[in-house]
Amino acid sequence: MPRTKIPPEGSKKSVSEAWATPIDPTRTNKRTLLILHGIRVFHKKGVNGTGIAEVMELAGVGKGQFYHYFGSKDQFICEVVRYTMDYFLTRVFTAPLRTLADFDEWFQPYMELGELPDFLGCPVGAVACELSPSNPSVRATAALCLQRWIIHIAECLSALQQESGAVGLFQPLEVAEEVASDIQGALLMARAMQSTRYVLLLRERTRARLTQLLQLPQN
Repeated sequence: MPRTKIPPEGSKKSVSEAWATPIDPTRTNKRTLLILHGIRVFHKKGVNGTGIAEVMELAGVGKGQFYHYFGSKDQFICEVVRYTMDYFLTRVFTAPLRTLADFDEWFQPYMELGELPDFLGCPVGAVACELSPSNPSVRATAALCLQRWIIHIAECLSALQQESGAVGLFQPLEVAEEVASDIQGALLMARAMQSTRYVLLLRERTRARLTQLLQLPQN
């Protein structure tokens, strides 16, 4: 199945901007419309709580056309997950992390994910949590997308390590795995407890952790 490409127009967006922007059916094709509506409905209601008929109705697409684009609901979910991660990596997770002075801006998207209406959290993490144990294809797709995100974090940490002139040594990929796990856990707690407190506390702990690892003075 061909990958759906992120439309070329536009630049960096905040999480809130991405979720608040109306989906314009005149500016994209039907396949992408299905994916865009799928992202929002799955994020809000969960995959198991969403029927494909609801997504088709929102996108204005018939059943025959849906199955022309996607062979099954599972394939559709996989494409929704891939598109979401592609979008986040190219439009949202774009702030540099060269020094700890950059940290708050770099971490801001995760704060915004925790502040979405109903504390919806990470859309990829939510799908992975819901379906991974019972659906091998979706689990594999979600795992690959989350690994891409971890590598992105590791690249940011590596830049911080190199450009800050830090004397401390650490393995960026190992630290990135810890940070990613902590972020997903904090977002899950925020969703369950309906509070941004967990993401805010994680931001402060992560900054302190990086300061310690890099042996840098606190800002």
